[in-house]
Amino acid sequence: MSENHTNDTPGADETEELEGPAASRDLWLPPAEMPTRVTIGGSRAETAAGQIARLAATAQAGERIGSKDDLRKLCGFSVGTMNEAIKLAQARGVITSRPGPGGGIFACDPSPLSRMNGWFRAAADDSYAFAEAVQIRDAIAPLLVDEVLRQMTLDDQDVLAERLWEVRRARNSLAVSDFIWACWALHQYVAGIGKSQLLDTLYLSIMDVGTSYLRAVLEARESRVHLDGLAQVMEDLVAALELRDRDAAIDALHRTDPTMILNPA
Repeated sequence: MSENHTNDTPGADETEELEGPAASRDLWLPPAEMPTRVTIGGSRAETAAGQIARLAATAQAGERIGSKDDLRKLCGFSVGTMNEAIKLAQARGVITSRPGPGGGIFACDPSPLSRMNGWFRAAADDSYAFAEAVQIRDAIAPLLVDEVLRQMTLDDQDVLAERLWEVRRARNSLAVSDFIWACWALHQYVAGIGKSQLLDTLYLSIMDVGTSYLRAVLEARESRVHLDGLAQVMEDLVAALELRDRDAAIDALHRTDPTMILNPA
């Protein structure tokens, strides 16, 4: 981290109150230009569809998991939300619905891709899923860094510097949601430098797990936030890539955790 950044940033022991609209769901929606990935979190119907997917995953293909009313009572959602959730779960291939006597909601045997998509969508407020996502991210970090270092140009370095400036600006303005998405946008660009669309999409989907889990935690309780630690990691990542220091870049990716803003630096 540069000396200039140290001088321009509030002290590491300062904390910011998360209050008013800062924790509202609308502010945590990603900008429309975010790249293709498995979008998680979002509406109550999405949350309910994730719960249905979990239930279906514990059953055998073709096994009845309940009626619409059974699932609504179990998940605690309104009739309208549950109807929409069932449509989403059916479209994703995790359940099927049969009318009439003996009918109800039945588990399907979805494709591996459908199961992966369902897992990501169900992970938004699940601490165990978040921990699993971090393990997977750490495992693919060396692949991502190798791909980025093979493809990175001087123009890419200029863009990364611009993205890092946005991180600093949001940090200094204490705009929590802006800061989180500035960090996300920096990682978005890093992932996009390489030519592997599969690696890019998987990495960004895992990053979405982190930001969505953080949002769920902040919505559940009032929290003070500490932005310096994550800001430092962004500095370290860009510096490592500019120096083409593979080990340092991997280390910075491993240390990237949106939920670190909940703890003092």
